[in-house]
Amino acid sequence: MPLRAGLFYCAGLAGKMNWLLVRHIPAASRCVVFFPGDISDFANRHAPYSYSLEGLLWVLCSKYPEETVILVKPRMMLDHFAIYANFMMVDGMGNPRHLTDQRSEADVSAPEDYDLPAAGHLCRLLKSLGKELGEEVPAHLVLVGFSKGAAVLNALMRDVQDELWSTVRTVHFVDAGLAIPGVFPLHGEELQKVSKAAPPEFEIWLHCTPRQIQDESRPFVAHEHDAFEAKCKALGVAIQRRLYAAGLPISLDMHFDALRCFLTSSEDQDGGDQRCGFFQAWRAVAEAADDERT
Repeated sequence: MPLRAGLFYCAGLAGKMNWLLVRHIPAASRCVVFFPGDISDFANRHAPYSYSLEGLLWVLCSKYPEETVILVKPRMMLDHFAIYANFMMVDGMGNPRHLTDQRSEADVSAPEDYDLPAAGHLCRLLKSLGKELGEEVPAHLVLVGFSKGAAVLNALMRDVQDELWSTVRTVHFVDAGLAIPGVFPLHGEELQKVSKAAPPEFEIWLHCTPRQIQDESRPFVAHEHDAFEAKCKALGVAIQRRLYAAGLPISLDMHFDALRCFLTSSEDQDGGDQRCGFFQAWRAVAEAADDERT
């Protein structure tokens, strides 16, 4: 599928900037906002193209062929770690930090970044993008966070602003997980505020693979998924959970496969386990093409 996309440097709150990689569909009814995780940067010869931001945008566009898709690049990449310092407090590896945590001189965030409202920043970015595109971004939003990018969804949920949450229909946590605990918003009052501000059809999806929730070195990842699901159900927040690639060999490709496998809705016939192995096959095709050229 040929893909035509634009790259925009847009302003959020307090002059903070983010690069947005955008596939624009004029007069689209929905807009998908995607936050990638670690490793993925603009395409270069040091990493597989399938893991690049351009490659991931192509995957998201194949899942949402009729929607405007916006990939929000982290403020910076540091040693392959995604640093979303414009949306949340972070440590030197880009992991979210609580307001009461002690800071060290090695931290990426400057003090003025700490209180930056995530939802307000995203709303301003979307308005700035609308001016660049010549039309407002569709008001029907779908939020997708992959791996560490799911922590941005957490930050957005902590900043409950009607301007954003009144437009969000669906939130997809795709193989969420960090090197440390803290990827999910577990406070009931925050979830209640999100649910109250969102439209009646609002729904949260948890999409998982064994690469995250069966990692023996990080048992907290599975515990966090279970606790978040239970909290949503207890509060009456609509939530769906799916597991993909069960029983298959665990690999980094399996982790990225979650982006091709995850169901966009209950009616989605394109996703699911039938897409397992997608990233491995993509890389094999690319390597074969490289061999032919050389």
